[in-house]
Amino acid sequence: MSAAPSTQDIIALLNVEEEIRLRVVPGAKVERLAIENASLKIWIRTAPEDGKANKAVISLLAKTLKLPKGAVTIISGHTSRDKRVRITLI
Repeated sequence: MSAAPSTQDIIALLNVEEEIRLRVVPGAKVERLAIENASLKIWIRTAPEDGKANKAVISLLAKTLKLPKGAVTIISGHTSRDKRVRITLI
């Protein structure tokens, strides 16, 4: 397993609208992040039910980037593993 991407690595993936593409793997044994194919891949323990996985994604991204949860917003893909997320850098 490779090292987790740094904050700078993740920020480098942002486009001009401060959005990032990501792929979510819910129900994982271990929570982790990786960069694959110019997008962020996130493994979370939470099951994809009632929006819990989306909340876990927001929480993990905010914690990793040392930002408040309100700075991370899912723009599209609420019911999909492929999501677009806006990250408001402060």
